Amino acid sequence: MHSFAIFTAVAIAFSFFSTVLAHTQGVSNYGPDDPVVSLVNTSPSQTHVYKVEGNMDNPGTAYGAGEGALPAATVLPGETVQFHLGQGFIGAFTADNGAGSRFEVNFRGDSPGEYKTWYNTDMQFGMTNTTIGPTHGDKQINGEESLAGEQDCLAKANTAWGSLDQGAQQELLDTGYLEGSTGKNGVLTSVHMDKQAEGKVVDFFQNIAEFNAYIVPGSVKGVETDDTGAAADRFSWSVKTKALTITGY
Repeated sequence: MHSFAIFTAVAIAFSFFSTVLAHTQGVSNYGPDDPVVSLVNTSPSQTHVYKVEGNMDNPGTAYGAGEGALPAATVLPGETVQFHLGQGFIGAFTADNGAGSRFEVNFRGDSPGEYKTWYNTDMQFGMTNTTIGPTHGDKQINGEESLAGEQDCLAKANTAWGSLDQGAQQELLDTGYLEGSTGKNGVLTSVHMDKQAEGKVVDFFQNIAEFNAYIVPGSVKGVETDDTGAAADRFSWSVKTKALTITGY
């Protein structure tokens, strides 16, 4: 009986320890003030996989220093992974194992006189229902709201769809990047994005639907407006915290 009880206790402890390890990735020698990105999967059934990349000039203190492509981060349904990146990490997490929204982070804090963590969401390669922001809800250094990305890309696109005339709607549907019906009561049923999308698609997501992300960095080819011209600056966000959270829905 005693040996069984001891074996059971050891088995439970080992199981708990394994679970803790499964929820922590990145560098092992991290401190309480070192950069960490929490990868949160709110889906009850879908596993989320992120392609992880680091700058080749990352210092030795950073995760995967000197390596561009790094092992993918897998986040099971309902799981949170604490990804410790080490001091000076610059790189990206891209949803759908590289085919979705891309979240670029810069923990190098290069701004003189004040530490800043820089981050953005880039949807030129793809779009997924995923967001990034400070773990504890801090606002940007300029005082603005700090959640980038979109929790529901289709819903966000539909908020703007009815503002277009039927001809403009049809032109967008003809590109294949949007699917749905036209007219005053028209509804989109699907949206997606990649690097081959033409200017009218980029313009719709960036300027009309006002997605909270880059659709392409900088101005849209063939469209000259202040909004598109300032897109790169508008979506380079900064906060003082070194703790960010990427949430997949």
